[in-house]
Amino acid sequence: MSDFLRVAVIDDHPIVRDGIVAVIGTQADMRVVGASPSADLSAAADVIVLDWELPQLHGARAIASLRERHPKASIVIFSAYAGEERVRAAVEAGASGYILKGSPAEELLQAIRAAAKGRTTFGQGVHPPFARAGGDALTARESEVLQLLARGFSNAQVASHLRISERTVKFHITSLFARLGAKRRTQAIAIARERGLLSS
Repeated sequence: MSDFLRVAVIDDHPIVRDGIVAVIGTQADMRVVGASPSADLSAAADVIVLDWELPQLHGARAIASLRERHPKASIVIFSAYAGEERVRAAVEAGASGYILKGSPAEELLQAIRAAAKGRTTFGQGVHPPFARAGGDALTARESEVLQLLARGFSNAQVASHLRISERTVKFHITSLFARLGAKRRTQAIAIARERGLLSS
């Protein structure tokens, strides 16, 4: 990584896009390397700020497309809405952050810096997808992750097997811990086995 963070901005509204570019331009540790109204981005970036509601390729499909073409870039969603299913879909697709439009500029800047360091940030008013986790009702993806953990897979191996990022794997593990009331993966596996959540 260079001495500054390379940031690309994708938003189909010029006034929003230009505003983000202007804010990033005030930061000594960041440089805007691309600004686009669509997910058809060519510039190499460390972090991509992405609007969820693009007119053509949007949402989880836009994230998947960007991750395929820019596998080393982290993606921060910048959206006007943050419904529970939308946030979960963003995380499962590989997003590293979710910030609401209308948030203070500093919140977005902090999310960009955190994403570049491999951390995930949820802005004010955005509930992490595992926040209400409880009980045994695992999602299909959580169940897949659990089965692989029980087989001894590392986070990196799970990510490779499911073709998702390690960050996303960590989110699923955090969600599993919350649902199962576990603090460690060995404990989570033991509880899941007791509850019949693991295939034989």
